[in-house]
Amino acid sequence: ENAEKLSHLLFKGEVEKLSKEEIDDVFAHEDHVSISNSLVNIVDLLVNTGIEPSKRQAREDIENGAIYINGRRNTDVNSVINPNDNYDGEYLIIRKGKKKYYIAKIIK
Repeated sequence: ENAEKLSHLLFKGEVEKLSKEEIDDVFAHEDHVSISNSLVNIVDLLVNTGIEPSKRQAREDIENGAIYINGRRNTDVNSVINPNDNYDGEYLIIRKGKKKYYIAKIIK
């Protein structure tokens, strides 16, 4: 039942409804990228984690609405991300497109 719930939330892109413990379970065997716990511009975040190959591509994907941070679409290339805002400051979930998820483990 729990696996079905988690699959449903991921399929619908509603990751903001996941708890920290559920994220631990769902993404336990996935690769994580590491980020610092300081504020960062979204373009720099995407390029520094390797999610995007260049700042140009990052800006294009953001402006086209293909980037979601913790379940929320982000279309502002100037936005600043605070990694400590969700999941007890331990994770940042980045979605690119419809199905590509990236888990950023926050280094304290």
